[in-house]
Amino acid sequence: MKLLNNLDLTKNQLLNAVLQTLAQAPTDPISGQVYYNSADKRVYVWTGAVWLAMDAKDASPTAVSIVNAINDGTAMIEISKIKDLVTKLSAANIVATINDGTENINAERINGLANALDGANIVSKINDGTSKIDINKIDGLEEKLTPDKIVDSVIASDKTIPTNKITGLDIALAGKVTDQEAQNKANTALQQAKEFTTAEINKLINGAGEAYDTLKELGDLIQSNKGVAEALTTQIGKKTDKFVKVIGDGTSKEFTVNHKLNTQDVIVAVRENTAPFDVVLVGTEYIDENNVKINFAKAPEQDKYKVIVIG
Repeated sequence: MKLLNNLDLTKNQLLNAVLQTLAQAPTDPISGQVYYNSADKRVYVWTGAVWLAMDAKDASPTAVSIVNAINDGTAMIEISKIKDLVTKLSAANIVATINDGTENINAERINGLANALDGANIVSKINDGTSKIDINKIDGLEEKLTPDKIVDSVIASDKTIPTNKITGLDIALAGKVTDQEAQNKANTALQQAKEFTTAEINKLINGAGEAYDTLKELGDLIQSNKGVAEALTTQIGKKTDKFVKVIGDGTSKEFTVNHKLNTQDVIVAVRENTAPFDVVLVGTEYIDENNVKINFAKAPEQDKYKVIVIG
């Protein structure tokens, strides 16, 4: 929620307050701005030139400050000055570390592996061997062999399948109607629809009094009462409506309320759903004529608040 003015507490205490928590410094800071860095667990203030930590942690060298000094500097450390580093970097230790770890090495970084994994070499080894590859070990194969994919492939191809290769197709086609039979049925259905429509129109007109038994007379009647209908519609449109919804699920911080009042000129209030039913200040966005978005800093508990929209 944005506060567009200074907040004067008139020398009262600010209770249970938490500084803005970020993993990295805010952009475009102003002098005196503070925040809590969740990465290094420190509070910083912007001096106008740098972010200065508000503690004495850097008063003496720490492991972090030493590493930062090494990484940010230009001097190099002799490998012999790092205990056991030469031993740890031996070929045997490197291979053991790779095999025991969870990370993989990119294939292109192993000399000669790309040639050994050439498609022709792999296919040749598979075809010459006696073992078979499980279908589920070939990515996408099962998906490509689904009925829908096979049908799509047949349709996209310029090849055709003989009807006698599709079980039951010849029999099924034998029972289908011809184009002429289909046209005859369509003509019959159209004629029946025309007759039914004529009969229904006659019922509508002939059921009215003599003064209103033609479409023109009915049109004249509607036109003569147009002003009354418009006035009634206007008065109905002026009626104030209310929409109420209970929100809160313990997870979401934002809730879109669809009030269906067809106007953005609405009043939105949020209060507690149980006693003492206090009104709370939340972020409110008027999305469009039928929706408002309610924003919380923390996800409210299940059914914690009630939203009232009047408009």
